[in-house]
Amino acid sequence: MSLPRHTLLISFLAAFTAGAADFKKDIQPILEKNCYECHSEKNKKRKGGFVFDVLETFKLDIADNDVAQIRPGKPAESHFLDIMINNGKNHMPPDEQLSAGDIKKITEWIAEGASFDKDAPKLAPVAAKKVLPPIMSWTNLDGKTIKAGFVRLEGENVVLRMPANAAEVPYPLAKLSEASQKLARDCAVP
Repeated sequence: MSLPRHTLLISFLAAFTAGAADFKKDIQPILEKNCYECHSEKNKKRKGGFVFDVLETFKLDIADNDVAQIRPGKPAESHFLDIMINNGKNHMPPDEQLSAGDIKKITEWIAEGASFDKDAPKLAPVAAKKVLPPIMSWTNLDGKTIKAGFVRLEGENVVLRMPANAAEVPYPLAKLSEASQKLARDCAVP
């Protein structure tokens, strides 16, 4: 069994072509559709202090330091992307999951430097971590399905994150189906 089709393995080992993420064409429509309801001047909402429709304000959240929400060139260190991927307490958007394509575009945009200007020089490509869906299906030897996120392999266990309370639970690999054991090993590969 291969990884779920919506699992992203984004590799930035080759230079980006003309199809690189463009803020106005690719990113702004995603934010408008999924984020402006709670994070825009137009709607007079600044939840969490974030505004995405006023670029001068949005730029303040983009910097290469530990407090920035977006770290240019470092999608894996950008809280902005993390809350869109992980299914934790502060997941955004709150009631939905962005599509794999939208997450890929946002990841590319951050990896390229998180610029609002399509003509700005792009950062040199870097290898990105594998991005896994927050909830996956695991099958045990009894044929029962377990819905949980992958955390890590730990000895003879796969550590799963339970969606109800975000608890990390070790589950014996030997009690999973062969396909789910392979899935766990595939998820553990960087």
